[in-house]
Amino acid sequence: MENASKALIIAGAILLSILIIGLGMFIYQQASGAMQGVGLDSQQVDSYNSTFTSYEGTQSGTAVRSLCDRVRSHNNTQVDDTTLQVGIQYGGNGLAKTQDNIDEAVTVEMTNAVKSAIRSGKRYRVDFNYGDSGMIVGIIITDYEGTTSGT
Repeated sequence: MENASKALIIAGAILLSILIIGLGMFIYQQASGAMQGVGLDSQQVDSYNSTFTSYEGTQSGTAVRSLCDRVRSHNNTQVDDTTLQVGIQYGGNGLAKTQDNIDEAVTVEMTNAVKSAIRSGKRYRVDFNYGDSGMIVGIIITDYEGTTSGT
């Protein structure tokens, strides 16, 4: 009889241990889901950024207009998660996201306003704002004031 009670105590301890481990795993999965994107490796960040990095530096107006189309297409696929949307700004048009305003949604109208302000015959400077994860969160377009001998 004494062995049976010890067996029941051991079985209860094992069940309690399994319950605690399962609860710990559940909490871990919830926490890792909340931090989605924070633990991206460099290949994933490079892959994400590669859509836009070819436009960095001095660009023609046509290339910048093409960039606006890419940003609009990218943002349309990221409607559910505004932190993955890329802001774009030229002059007073649009929204250049930074780490401080990363949660703000970028509307199609903002991107269209930037695109309509860009002239095909001009040259522009394209710079990026990066978030804490290393991903591009904002694009800033300015008029290029240098010589036209290089790109």
